[in-house]
Amino acid sequence: MADIVVDGIRATYNIRGESAALLCPPHPLMGGSRFDVRLERIAAELTKRNVSVLRFDYQRPFRSGIGEVEDAKKCVAYLKDRHDKIAVIRYSFGSVVASNVAEYCDAAVYISPLPEINSIYFKDAEIPKLFIIATRDQFVSLEESVKLYEQASKPKEVVKVETDHFYFGKFDFIAKITADFIERQSF
Repeated sequence: MADIVVDGIRATYNIRGESAALLCPPHPLMGGSRFDVRLERIAAELTKRNVSVLRFDYQRPFRSGIGEVEDAKKCVAYLKDRHDKIAVIRYSFGSVVASNVAEYCDAAVYISPLPEINSIYFKDAEIPKLFIIATRDQFVSLEESVKLYEQASKPKEVVKVETDHFYFGKFDFIAKITADFIERQSF
């Protein structure tokens, strides 16, 4: 594991295999960073399965979501220069960011995706995708989450988790189902 800088973006890079996952942090104005506990658990599970992982922090100041998408694009480009297959994974605000770079990746995992936030909207990509939905989410209703899933192109899967937006008590579970999905995509 190494702390690196990708085009001005602070990141942590775990090199394990030929495939890689980009983990987008939650909202930076809500304390989101590459050290988010959900990201750390997912990263640990993926590296155990020989998938390289890049976690990053959005550059400051906050740029209404548009700049954060640009940060993610730079990280995807960095990984594409080094790996055969790329998955993009994240939760909440990060899911909206991830959806805007998914077209450059081979698979995506969206945990509690939002339809829109700040200046960005959830964007579909025709790649394999997994939606992980909290049934008691305080920020996006179950109905909105199911609608995002239903409107997404195939191939797609959904897992509903009996929890709230923060997934307390479910970190290892979401890490495992995320890694299982990525593994099924021949990563």
